Amino acid sequence: MKWKMERDLLIAETMAFVQSVTAKKMDAEGRAESIPLDQPLEVARPAHTAPVVRPATPARPNDLREEIRGRVAAFRAHQEIFRRDRDEYCESVLAKLRAATQRPSRIVDDRPTKR
Repeated sequence: MKWKMERDLLIAETMAFVQSVTAKKMDAEGRAESIPLDQPLEVARPAHTAPVVRPATPARPNDLREEIRGRVAAFRAHQEIFRRDRDEYCESVLAKLRAATQRPSRIVDDRPTKR
């Protein structure tokens, strides 16, 4: 249910932003009341928000390099597959074109001749 807590926090922050932009505060009954612009706004955060968990140690540069190398290698392999498929398609189209141009076309004209 972490997403619900994040949603509630986002709603609270959005409401605080809207109040700061419109310079109005909603009371408990939903009516808007004016607030002075020189007072700082308080962001109402839900009481049940969980602390943000960050990794204890940052990733080492060698780990990042290895990950980048792996991703680049996977990308190149993927591009090679596309290149091979594209070349095969081009060759098949050219073969069909050559076959069509090498054999003589026989046009049968069934129309009667004009006199």
